Amino acid sequence: MSTDRIILALIVVLALGGLADALYFTFAYYGRVKKARWIPEILCAREGSSCVTVVQTRYGRVFGVPNSLLGTVYYLILIAWSLVAGRQHGSLFGEGRGFGYEEARAVLLFASAGTVILGGYLIYALRRKLGTHCPLCYAAHVINTILFVLLILS
Repeated sequence: MSTDRIILALIVVLALGGLADALYFTFAYYGRVKKARWIPEILCAREGSSCVTVVQTRYGRVFGVPNSLLGTVYYLILIAWSLVAGRQHGSLFGEGRGFGYEEARAVLLFASAGTVILGGYLIYALRRKLGTHCPLCYAAHVINTILFVLLILS
């Protein structure tokens, strides 16, 4: 297995983890998390926990859209790109269409850099402004940082 394929596989695995995290927070944002027994309590499974309530603060939305909803879209795009890029390193939409692997990668790198910058600010807001901890929030920011590095290496 080539290094490129390993990197793309790692991107898929991490993006799936990020997607699960983002979906959990999206459900929490829309009030669908009610004492979720399927998530360990240490990871904010209770309705009144800091992780569930943090999504209701002004820091839980960018441009009026929940961060987790944007994350869901971001992770799905990363997964799709990685799966397509793993099959072919040429054009993503067939030969001669003009939008290939490198162009898509550049767009994803830009978006990924944005997630890392926003993540730094959100960690600051979580700790300094809200004065709380959120293990799942930290996990998402670590995943985003690793994804950014992997995209650089891809």
